[in-house]
Amino acid sequence: MKVRSKLADIDFQFGRFEYKKDHLIVHSHPDQSMQSKVYISPNDVLSAFGRALSNPMVWVYFLGFPYFLVRYRRRHAKKRVVNSR
Repeated sequence: MKVRSKLADIDFQFGRFEYKKDHLIVHSHPDQSMQSKVYISPNDVLSAFGRALSNPMVWVYFLGFPYFLVRYRRRHAKKRVVNSR
């Protein structure tokens, strides 16, 4: 997952998950140079689902997900082949 902001561009890889005081905490993968944690509250989940389900582009992405997944993996497999030469 890529996170882009004015402060930094981060390639966030999921590590372990933890539950603490009504929050889901997502830790970045231990191999990442910049360690981070994402705190997700129950209100965050409801807000995200509400916004996502009311946006038509999210539905298009979900319905087209199998196609997007295959296309994404093929593109990245080709890049790896070209870069390994």
